[in-house]
Amino acid sequence: MPELPEVETIARGLDAKLRTKQVSGVCVKWERSVEPRSLPLERLVGAQVNGVTRAGKFVVLELDGTLRMAVHLRMTGRLLVVPRGQHVPYERLALHFSDGSALVFADMRKFGRVRIFSGDPAATLKIGLDPLGAGFSERVLRELLARRKTPIKVWLLDQRRLAGIGNIYASEALYYAGIRPKRRAKSLSVAERRRLLRALRKVLRRAIRHRGSSVDDYVDAEGMKGGFQKLLAVYGRTDEPCRRCRTPIRRSTLSQRGTFYCPACQR
Repeated sequence: MPELPEVETIARGLDAKLRTKQVSGVCVKWERSVEPRSLPLERLVGAQVNGVTRAGKFVVLELDGTLRMAVHLRMTGRLLVVPRGQHVPYERLALHFSDGSALVFADMRKFGRVRIFSGDPAATLKIGLDPLGAGFSERVLRELLARRKTPIKVWLLDQRRLAGIGNIYASEALYYAGIRPKRRAKSLSVAERRRLLRALRKVLRRAIRHRGSSVDDYVDAEGMKGGFQKLLAVYGRTDEPCRRCRTPIRRSTLSQRGTFYCPACQR
């Protein structure tokens, strides 16, 4: 499932391709791709795309006024800009534009969802703070972690707290912060919280520069794979040597998710 760096990369690519385009029609080939809470897709017809942004793990098209279209790609969702009429495998929904192009949402496993709404994306989609946003500070992190007995890795994955962090970047950030994934969130010291904040931002920004990690089905708006998977320190590297101390990387399970860490570097 694409995480913050992958979704940011997709949003930036789509913004360059879709800004100022006008929607001339909508074609839905699998109705369950559209959330039941969505406004009618017909609301999009005639609207102009004013920008494409990211809200957590959602790609968000900003249209006229406060009209928005949010797409959660889930496991195998893709957003591709193609000439209208071009065949795209597993197409579920398409926006047609007046210039003859189309934005196609393709999804092999049909887990992705599209929602049309009006208003603030964070409030409507019920997601937490953006870890790269100005509102996420050491003080805010301290307040959020206070009295939380949840393992810190599990806490990082809660989209109601922080929006956009998934299994890959939670594992990587905890490694660079030197914190064991099973540590209780409230047990982190002042120094550890500061290291975690710095590590989160450093890892996410570095991954964005490398256009995300293609460890499964992820491709960007051009259909290209990311490159950060080549630089992963712990994720998916079970029994391989730690890049710092050469201790074999271990894998455990937290909340039914594979968790990777170095037993020597992380305490």
